[in-house]
Amino acid sequence: MSVKFSVVGKPVPKLDAVKLATGKAEFLDDIRLPGALSVKLLGSSCAHARIRRIDVSRAERLPGVKGIVTYKDAPRVPFNPGVYYILPKDKYIFDEKVRFVGEPVAAVAAVDEDTAEEAVSLINVEYEELPAVFDPVAAMDPKAPKIHDTNIAAHITREWGNVEKGFREADRIFEGKYTTGRQAHAPIEPHACAASYELGKLTVWTTSQIPFHVRSILSEVFGLPQHRIRVITSFVGGGFGGKDEVILEPICALLAIKLGATVKLRLNRDEVFYTTTTRHPSIIWLKTGVKKDGTLVARQVKAILNTGAYASHGPSVAGAMSTRELGLYKSPHVSFEADVVYTNSPTAGAFRGYGNPQQSFAVESQLDEIAEELGIDRVELRLKNTIRSGDINPGTGLRIESCGLEECIRRATERIGWRQKSRDIESGRLKNRGLGIACLMHNSGAFPYIKESSSAIVQINEDGSVQVMTGATDIGQGITTTIAQMVAEELGVNLESIAVSRPDTEFVPVDRGTYASGELYISGQAARLAAADAKQQLLKKAAEVMEAKPDDLEIVGGVVRLKKNPQVGKTIREIVGEVAIVGRASYMPPSNAPLFGAMCVELEVDPELGSIRVLNITYAADVGRAINPLIVEGQIEGGAVMGLGFTLTEELVLDSNGRVINKNFTDYKLLHASDLPRIEPIIVESHEPTGPFAAKGVGEPALVPVAPAIANAIYQAVGVRIRDLPITHNKILRALKDRLK
Repeated sequence: MSVKFSVVGKPVPKLDAVKLATGKAEFLDDIRLPGALSVKLLGSSCAHARIRRIDVSRAERLPGVKGIVTYKDAPRVPFNPGVYYILPKDKYIFDEKVRFVGEPVAAVAAVDEDTAEEAVSLINVEYEELPAVFDPVAAMDPKAPKIHDTNIAAHITREWGNVEKGFREADRIFEGKYTTGRQAHAPIEPHACAASYELGKLTVWTTSQIPFHVRSILSEVFGLPQHRIRVITSFVGGGFGGKDEVILEPICALLAIKLGATVKLRLNRDEVFYTTTTRHPSIIWLKTGVKKDGTLVARQVKAILNTGAYASHGPSVAGAMSTRELGLYKSPHVSFEADVVYTNSPTAGAFRGYGNPQQSFAVESQLDEIAEELGIDRVELRLKNTIRSGDINPGTGLRIESCGLEECIRRATERIGWRQKSRDIESGRLKNRGLGIACLMHNSGAFPYIKESSSAIVQINEDGSVQVMTGATDIGQGITTTIAQMVAEELGVNLESIAVSRPDTEFVPVDRGTYASGELYISGQAARLAAADAKQQLLKKAAEVMEAKPDDLEIVGGVVRLKKNPQVGKTIREIVGEVAIVGRASYMPPSNAPLFGAMCVELEVDPELGSIRVLNITYAADVGRAINPLIVEGQIEGGAVMGLGFTLTEELVLDSNGRVINKNFTDYKLLHASDLPRIEPIIVESHEPTGPFAAKGVGEPALVPVAPAIANAIYQAVGVRIRDLPITHNKILRALKDRLK
């Protein structure tokens, strides 16, 4: 019998929806800090060079300039701007050596932006240019220019079974090379930061997804104890992993400490494109051995990730690639090898999907190739080999506790009309039309061995209202609302009684940060457990007041009442009295609760123009339980749209000198609303036993299968296989022309 909930599972609007819709939500650039100085950055004009001399004297003499910082002023402490404790530390606030065009070499604080910008133009930098390398394959050559001590940021390997034995046992072997491009996060809100330093205390306002990591990194770089650093997160206008890096905060902190003042920096749109991070361009060689009946027996992956000038999340992204798509389909023999390579390009970092979109493009594309060659139905081949509940994911060694993939495949194919449309395409009734399918496995949070955790405090106030103190960062995904729903459900109160704090490291307990689709699964569980702690205290106090046992009581609609006689009860306000009740909890997950999904795409290709018109997308998502179906559907639609951009139009392009040439929304081709197909989200609930109210994550996955689903549909439509992203009309025309040779 299914459990009935009063708040969980309801499609309530986001709690901050009115503020956002009416423009009353305060983003960082809206915050007015008294006396704040404006900051502008000077970026390197060279892709690879040593700074021989930097002269700021003319800029310092400009009226209104209050301070300038360069590598001469910065502590010589290396750090990693991502998840600081597991990644290489190869970056400084400023360095004597620059490694990509646009890398900050100086920052100016002035009374206003115009003055700061003019001062930047007066700074004279003499560079000793060094040979640059932009291609990761060329960078791996021992004779290539050295960007760091080595050009290999990391070499990641993972294997199970004996892959050579597996290939010997295979009836057929398939091989292919797949490449993906450099996608920009393109958040609507540009990156911004402010900082002040007073009486030995540093306060930072940031658009970051990871405020507690910001605090830790600043503490390490500046040698300040964490209790003397306060990090405050405002409303965040989109992140997608691009605000999962500490980029501006150290620069603002350096200026604030030097000047003993408040400073504020907001990147313009051009700067966001080349100063922040991108998705990792990739080259993937995939080799698969199968039996005649389609059983997978061996898989070998060799990959190169272009991490750009700094390692950032690169090694972790490569590691994640080895555990998801390769674990989705059972194979006894698997070998994975990836090189994370430095180049003189903008840094690649965390990005929605975290390596999975690149790997999925290769794996799911090749599955269709295998199905065609063996004469096996594409859907059946996936069902034959997929992992299921109770299996061990060999990539992580963790047991799969819940898996709704079979239902996802069934419902996605049914909704798009797979059987009938397949017959119509094969008969020629639907000309140049194609259907594509792709599946995925992602995760709710990072690997358990990282031992990331979140904490929460739930306070029941004297008037019966509830304050939730959590560091969970809402970047538009709705975590504030879903946490409020779970706390309300656990306590038995109305949603209107709940208020959820915004992240402020001085007043909320530590939180892991918003990444890896794990805030609901980890931070949400911490909040639920804190609510359970508060509820236990409340029932104990109520039992004393009502002369009953705690087990005889329940809370419904904010009233504590007898289970056997619901007419007898008292309001929470009457129970609490003059002393608030405070519940506390921390949560470290035992799993990363893999989530699953299946996407079907219907499209039409014009063989004369090479143009693609995506008509319909159905995506069925296994989310464990949908805490808020409205938010889940929004995440699915947003992920699918971002996946369409990754697949068809988006690529940050560098010229031969390493300069970004499409650093604006005119030339960087984001999709418009008029470009979008019909997208139908389908929610599948598999009930994850380790998740809060059986829920798993949802934020990233809908992006992951878009590229292979579209590539597979294009092949059915016009008979050409595109293995290089983005898939442009020129690539299709070229492939059609080559097929005729």
